[in-house]
Amino acid sequence: MKAIPASAKERKRYIRIKVDSDSRVEKGDLEKLVIQAGLQLLGELGMARAGIQLLTDTWNGHTAIIRVGHKFVDEAKAALALIKEFGGKKITVSAVKVSGTIANVKGE
Repeated sequence: MKAIPASAKERKRYIRIKVDSDSRVEKGDLEKLVIQAGLQLLGELGMARAGIQLLTDTWNGHTAIIRVGHKFVDEAKAALALIKEFGGKKITVSAVKVSGTIANVKGE
C-alpha cells in the first residue's frame, strides 16, 4: 500500500484551554464535557471531521490541551464556549492559546 503524502494529511492544531470552576473538575469529567459540547454544536459527523480530542495527560487541574484539525479551530473554540455548567455548578472554559505544536502551547 502506498504511503499518504504529507501534503494530503490533516494538519493538527493544539488549543490550550483554561477551566474556571468553583468545584474540582476531574479529567474524565472534562473529557466528557468537551465531547458533549462538540456533539451539541457540530454533531457526530462534524466531530468526526474535526477530530476534537482532549489530551488527558496534559490536565493539571486548571489547564489542558485539546487537539483539533486545522480547519476546525474556530468551531472547537465555539463548542468550548458553550460549556456553562457541570454538576449544577457554574464552569467557564476558554481558549488561551492555539499553536501547531504542543511545545509552543505548553510554553507559557
